[in-house]
Amino acid sequence: MYMATDIISALFIFISTLISMSILGLAAGFSPTLYVAHIAMTAKSKHPVTYTASIMSGVLLAVLVLIVLFQTLHLDKLLSFIDTTVKALTVSVIFNVLVGAGFVWGGIWYLNHQHVPDIKPAKVRKTGGIISMFGLGFARTFVSVSGVTAAYIAGNIIANVSIGLLERLIYTVVFFAASVVPFFGIIIFMRKNPQRLTKMTQQLRELLDKTNYRLIVGVGAIILGGSIVIFNLMMALFY
Repeated sequence: MYMATDIISALFIFISTLISMSILGLAAGFSPTLYVAHIAMTAKSKHPVTYTASIMSGVLLAVLVLIVLFQTLHLDKLLSFIDTTVKALTVSVIFNVLVGAGFVWGGIWYLNHQHVPDIKPAKVRKTGGIISMFGLGFARTFVSVSGVTAAYIAGNIIANVSIGLLERLIYTVVFFAASVVPFFGIIIFMRKNPQRLTKMTQQLRELLDKTNYRLIVGVGAIILGGSIVIFNLMMALFY
């Protein structure tokens, strides 16, 4: 009876974590400006798949760096290669306080720069095309508040939930895959109905101008960052 309950419980945790990783992966790769730039570049390119692979590689590299960093500097992981609990806790607290402060700063920056930047395809092509798309994908994801937040949460969930290396790898791969799903969707849609996609791009531009999503992200980042700082300072005092 207990074994069956344990199996059901473990299966529930596994499936719910996979769903969480999928949602967080989509959030990590979420960037309206990247989507618009991707569509604009590939719509007029003779090699749309190459541009898609380039921007996806940039996004994936940024996600990889972030999630590995957040998993590695998790307290439980630090305890496995730092000799004392006090040292591990100190490193974890300092790192997380810096992350929390970074979220607060990022949120304030978003509130002060609520206009969505316009990326001009002609300028991207002029500065190197494929290499520029890779750099754009990496930079937009690595410094994105939503990307860093999603990677931070995902990294901590994976570190807490994973029992073994295989389970950790599965969660990480699902997170990676979900972060670039929209780019696959764009390239497939472009091949089937490019006119419709162009129209949708214009609608997305108009929606971004009307919807102040950066205000929501900015406030959310400040709240999350403040919570992380307070929690870690409290843990340092009472652990």
